[in-house]
Amino acid sequence: MRSSYWTFIEACDETQSIRSVKDLVGVTMRGLGVDGFAIVTHGRIEDLRSLGVLLHNWPVEAVEWMFAHQLDCSPSPLFDAVEKKAGPVYWPRHNARRDAIRMPERQWFDQLRKRSGQSEGVSQALKSVIVGASCSLTSADRLDLDCVRLCMRIGNYAYQQILELQKPKLGEAEQLTAREHELLYRATIFGERPADVASQVDVKISTVRTLRQKASVRLDAGSQEQAAWRMVETGQLFRAGRKTRPRGR
Repeated sequence: MRSSYWTFIEACDETQSIRSVKDLVGVTMRGLGVDGFAIVTHGRIEDLRSLGVLLHNWPVEAVEWMFAHQLDCSPSPLFDAVEKKAGPVYWPRHNARRDAIRMPERQWFDQLRKRSGQSEGVSQALKSVIVGASCSLTSADRLDLDCVRLCMRIGNYAYQQILELQKPKLGEAEQLTAREHELLYRATIFGERPADVASQVDVKISTVRTLRQKASVRLDAGSQEQAAWRMVETGQLFRAGRKTRPRGR
């Protein structure tokens, strides 16, 4: 018998829009006893450009409260709490496990529980090579740990699928060439300076700098850090560059 997790993955691979992922997650989570869910990035949405993941079926008030503390650039207590623990953070009305949460966080979670309209809730960080996120679940009844683990795996996969769907479709002229990609990749992954790169690929330092500059312009990046992020954002960091010239050039 196939598990709910693998069935979800097979279905998620066919989704072509954020809405379809949301609908699929909703159906799957309800089948596991979860009434509400929220999958959000740790960073502020306006700072994440096209990778600003936010997927939820919570009431608007609950989502606004989740981000309330980020208006003054202080982290949300939800993100702070889940990053301090290796396992899930529970926030039900009455439970001994709440003792692991500091009093200010507990009060904040009480407000979140109230706004989400559920008595039971659990949050856990999702680890990603791209950017961290949190998945928060709410249910009328307490969820057992195996169910929580399954829901988090499903949430993590949905998160990665949303990242893929949010990446822009690039024209040939916007794609890095194979050499541009190689030079920026070495700088981003290995932290190599132009002289190091030049030595590794056997070209002049001036060639490395020129190609890096062309790549940065193609990525609409004003610095090395922005170029690295734009490679992630456009899905080009781990994808070899094109070997052909764009049409019309």
